[in-house]
Amino acid sequence: MATGQVSPKRGKVIDIPAEAPTIGTATDLATTGKVSVTFTAGSTSTGGPVFKHTAISNPSSITGTSTTSPITVSGLTDGTAYTFTVVGTNATGNGPSSAASNSATPSVPPTAYDSIATVTVGSGGSAEINFTSISATYTHLQIRGLFLTTTAGRSPRIEFNSDTGSNFSNHLVYSTGANAYSGANVSNAGMYIGGSNTGTSTTWPFVFVTDILDYTNTNKYTTIRTLSGLDSNGDGEMSLFSGAWRNTAAVSSIRIYATSGTFAQYSSIALYGIKGA
Repeated sequence: MATGQVSPKRGKVIDIPAEAPTIGTATDLATTGKVSVTFTAGSTSTGGPVFKHTAISNPSSITGTSTTSPITVSGLTDGTAYTFTVVGTNATGNGPSSAASNSATPSVPPTAYDSIATVTVGSGGSAEINFTSISATYTHLQIRGLFLTTTAGRSPRIEFNSDTGSNFSNHLVYSTGANAYSGANVSNAGMYIGGSNTGTSTTWPFVFVTDILDYTNTNKYTTIRTLSGLDSNGDGEMSLFSGAWRNTAAVSSIRIYATSGTFAQYSSIALYGIKGA
């Protein structure tokens, strides 16, 4: 272990970092507020061992530490560009800083969800639920819903941009537990996102998750995929649906409605935006 460096503290002879680390690359981790910084430790031939290395951001002087490369710096602001320097530290204190790194901008995860809107049906019920003026800033949309209906043949559907024409198609597979069925509907007004309940008129819950893919892409039809299910006191089903809206317009509004009957009080539908990479 090299010695001979004189500490400014009390004139004591002690080991200190002899050389600045060599900076490597700063990389966005695509996890909110985090960047990875690589480095090569400075030589200890004229100094002593380094206990830790610290990466320091510019701006804001936010730090992350590690005994080895790389260093993860957390707590950064998404969308802000940062450079980083690295210093080595031992009992005496910090050694000289490395040169500044390249610029890196932390970002949110590529599959982050933003809540756009939630609609909960009141005591009077509702024949349909609508989302309008949908932002075009996302890659995909997702709808999560729980329907309560007093009508046996609920078969909820979804439409885009107030298109009530027969411009929608579906393929589906569903099972009632006792039977399985597959089929297609090639020219519909709206796409199905659930099958028909053959139960009684008692209010039973129906749940679904629908992905609306590439909803702003104007070079192809808009496609959806849905997983749904219901239980009516033993007479229930699980369903998988895929669908297409045969139109190349960007989706800006969504209508969800029951083929028959209405959505009862406490039915709730939530719309989310999915951010792409």
